[in-house]
Amino acid sequence: MLLLLCSCASDPASTFASRKDSRNLDCVRLGQAEAARLYPGVVPGPAVRGANLATTDALVCKRALLEPGERSARDESILSSLTREVGELVKMASALEPAQDALWHVDAFYPDARVAAKIADAARTELAEHGRAVSDRVPLLAAGDVAVVSTEPPKDAFPAACARYFSERSLVAPSVFLGLMIIDAREAELHAGVCALGRWRWLR
Repeated sequence: MLLLLCSCASDPASTFASRKDSRNLDCVRLGQAEAARLYPGVVPGPAVRGANLATTDALVCKRALLEPGERSARDESILSSLTREVGELVKMASALEPAQDALWHVDAFYPDARVAAKIADAARTELAEHGRAVSDRVPLLAAGDVAVVSTEPPKDAFPAACARYFSERSLVAPSVFLGLMIIDAREAELHAGVCALGRWRWLR
């Protein structure tokens, strides 16, 4: 296991010898307080309460169970272009929601949970590097809402979930939600959308 305590939200790939090495790591970014609780004696507690991702965080990485060549072709395609793709999507999202006081929440929806975590972490890092405040939490739906939304096609499910986030007050101003996903299981292109004030807007 590799654990880094950072004073800035740098690209995890820059820490390792090569992009290939970074893609073979499963990494999770934690707030310093959470990391200190999980790894006492390794990560010190935060000096100031409420530090956000852009100032203090811990990157916990473990070697993936699969070598890069053992992943599916879709996973390899997504991971090989992750920095560029996420960078483009975050740039579009930032232009769509330019308010500097917005608090960004990020989640990724992908069949492989490990790849989803990499996608979400890359987006959080990119947002933080653009000076945006980023939360390590995501808005949640009630069980009944999840049951209804999960039966709808993605083009309808995400707008419906966004509306429920707002009506149930799990995502209210100045919070903004950035969701990244694949729409069709056969494709290898990331799509994304932004939810603010109950309105979902597709980036692509």
